[in-house]
Amino acid sequence: MFKTTLASLRARKLRLFTTGFAVLLGVAFMAGSLVLTDTIGRTFDNLFADVNKGTDALVRGKSAIKDEQGSESRTRVGDGILRTVQSVPGVKAARGSVSGFAQLVDKKGEAIGNPGQGAPVLGGNWTADASLNPFTLVSGRAPAAATEVVVDRGSAKKAGFVVGDKTTVLVKTGAEPVTIVGIARFGDADSPGGASFVGFTDATAQRVLTAPGEYNGVTVLAESGVSQTELQSRLAKALPDTVEVVTGAQLTKENQDDIKKGLAFFGTFLTSFAYIALFVGAFIIYNTFSILVAQRGRENALLRAIGASRRQVLGSILFEALVVGVIASVVGIVGGLGMAALLKALLAGFGVDIPAGGLLLTGATIVKCGVIGVLVSVLSAVFPARRASKVPPIAAMRDLAIEGSATGGRASRRRLVAGLVVTGLGIALLANGLFGGAKTPVAWVGLGLALTFVGVAVLGPVLAAPVTRFIGAPLPRMKGMTGTLARNNATRNPKRTSATAAALMIGVGLVGSITVFASSGKASIDKTIDDVFKADFVLDPGTFGEGGLPPELATRLSRLPEVGTVTGIRFGMTELAGASKRIVAVDPAKFGSFFDIGVASGDFSDVSSVSNVAVSSKVAAEKGLHVGDPVVMRFAQTGDQRFVVAATFAKRDLVGDYVVGLSSFEANVADQFDTQVYVKRASGVTPAAARTAIESVAKDYPSAKVQDQTQFKAAQAAQVNQLLGLIYALLGLAILIAVLGIANTLALSIFERTRKLGLLRAVGMTRSQLRSAVRWESVLIALFGTGLGLVIGTGCGWAMVQALKGEGFTELRIPASQLLVIAGLAAACGVLAAVLPARRASRLDVLAAITTA
Repeated sequence: MFKTTLASLRARKLRLFTTGFAVLLGVAFMAGSLVLTDTIGRTFDNLFADVNKGTDALVRGKSAIKDEQGSESRTRVGDGILRTVQSVPGVKAARGSVSGFAQLVDKKGEAIGNPGQGAPVLGGNWTADASLNPFTLVSGRAPAAATEVVVDRGSAKKAGFVVGDKTTVLVKTGAEPVTIVGIARFGDADSPGGASFVGFTDATAQRVLTAPGEYNGVTVLAESGVSQTELQSRLAKALPDTVEVVTGAQLTKENQDDIKKGLAFFGTFLTSFAYIALFVGAFIIYNTFSILVAQRGRENALLRAIGASRRQVLGSILFEALVVGVIASVVGIVGGLGMAALLKALLAGFGVDIPAGGLLLTGATIVKCGVIGVLVSVLSAVFPARRASKVPPIAAMRDLAIEGSATGGRASRRRLVAGLVVTGLGIALLANGLFGGAKTPVAWVGLGLALTFVGVAVLGPVLAAPVTRFIGAPLPRMKGMTGTLARNNATRNPKRTSATAAALMIGVGLVGSITVFASSGKASIDKTIDDVFKADFVLDPGTFGEGGLPPELATRLSRLPEVGTVTGIRFGMTELAGASKRIVAVDPAKFGSFFDIGVASGDFSDVSSVSNVAVSSKVAAEKGLHVGDPVVMRFAQTGDQRFVVAATFAKRDLVGDYVVGLSSFEANVADQFDTQVYVKRASGVTPAAARTAIESVAKDYPSAKVQDQTQFKAAQAAQVNQLLGLIYALLGLAILIAVLGIANTLALSIFERTRKLGLLRAVGMTRSQLRSAVRWESVLIALFGTGLGLVIGTGCGWAMVQALKGEGFTELRIPASQLLVIAGLAAACGVLAAVLPARRASRLDVLAAITTA
């Protein structure tokens, strides 16, 4: 049996390739995702090892708040701490370290970098001590004057800077004019992990990044013979409890662990699409082996007749699947190296610039991808193999009806019951998430949608015949006998039609659900802006809370005669009951002129008091808060602070759950940046005149983009479209596999129907008619899969919007035109998938086809 199986594989090499190609693509995607994630992880591991190479200890503020994205706010240390550290025995050198937001401006007046979506833009104090400085000058010198800076070579190359050039750096104090006196490398790299860096003198760095006399920490170098742990112990004894001491090794591990946590979501995001591709590929493997088993029915019966057991026939089919899985996995893993490079380029094209060095292929990646690829192939072939093993030996002695023996026939009652049960369970879980008051509705909805997908796939053969008969009803009138044959071929084998269409159904369903969800998200944003937003213009730096605009910009704008009212909004972090929360700071006296947040109770103007806070009605209901109740917030700089609820508000989509006054924010948060600045023009001033005046000031702040309400809504939609485009691109592989599956199934069915096709040619059917029949059959299968996918996708989109109603998804929008385009593209894919199979069918030798068994 082993030799027979190998001979079968050698005789069907092309079929082997087409069968395994779907698994190959899925494994390549998974391997590429893991390789890229591992490579980025190693890049940052090496980066932090280099950064901390000369650091034996770090002294920093003990109080820290870290959000879910890993951003950290920590207490700063003063000059007194630095002097104490320098006096501790065993300290060879100690240097105050300053870092913060600093964005370079290029020669065209454009801000360099995209901190909202890519690597950060950083500034710091240039350290003269080479043992504590990870940067090395490659040209020029260290900064000596207040307006002199060193920049990283990566940014210098990007902007075309050379030593002696003058430019501007955007910091919290405003736009600082500087002269580049040095260009530096970061270890062996041109920049620290793709980030830009500006090195100032100590005094300037404190003025523009922290505050005079304040450092983010103190880096310490030990004397020879003093270990890091011993140095840590000595420093801890000499310093107050308000600071903490970590060793260089601990600091490196902490940084590396933070990156691993951050990459975990990124890796899951990418590999989820690989699993989707493999799931789609499993349908292709199942369908292919079902047809192969049908085609080899007499061969398997003959093997049984000469003594092969059912177990041997079963093992033979599964061994073929194993070979397919092994070959596809090996090639897919190798292809994953190229896929990693493509994924990086794809993400960069969508504005997510990821630093990565030489590609890293680990043993864990090889094992994981190999095991998954083999399992998908073998498990997908189990049911076809079981059917093959049940072929009776007597079938070898008679004319076995090949077509439909494994993939055809009518759907069984057990399938109908199983499909209804699974679909019903999925709908029940979905309903519980949406209407049952579940604590985690999104999780219930996600599980319910997954089961619904599976249930509909199980019911596919039940639906295939009636649906394709309905879709194909116009074909006999349009194409005559050719259309009739195409329609009959699609309806005669409902299991094969369903299995072929299932892969496309999943892909289109996912695309449809994401389309509905994204369209509803954009509609919700537009509705929120229309309902809440009253500004004429917005100045947005696009940094998403990473830095922002200096408060002086709002001050300058307020002095313009063309401007009526100006206010900025600031984001920060606090901690409530051990959980980090985002807070928003506003000027209550002006805020009402720009936003209607639906004040439900209290007086919002009381938020101007340094000890008052406004909370959303949602949080107030969850925590049982009322006006006058105390709320304790912990800040990194000032520790626990007692606030009093001054007001509650209903519309939280733009401002979140906690709003404080600017005075409270300035008293408790170190860095002051306006995340956005809102402007209302003066009475009688035209929009054009107001924009011209605003832009005359904004040109000094290149990151500030001036937008009216229409442009602001378009910018928010553009962010959604960018993410949507990335998801479409990643889902494209699943769609490609589905289309290849249709082509593969049609090619195999051509072989399966060789005799019938020969008879059709013999009785007068032309080659063009035969090609047309095959193509229209493919279109019917594609439309069947697309139709199911669009129905399920629309339902999934609706369910996701309903589940996230409390998070700002208030509008449901069904983008009919986009969904019709998806349907049209699916039909076109059906035509393309049928080109080669139709061509092969039309070229069959008539006499040879008629004599085929």
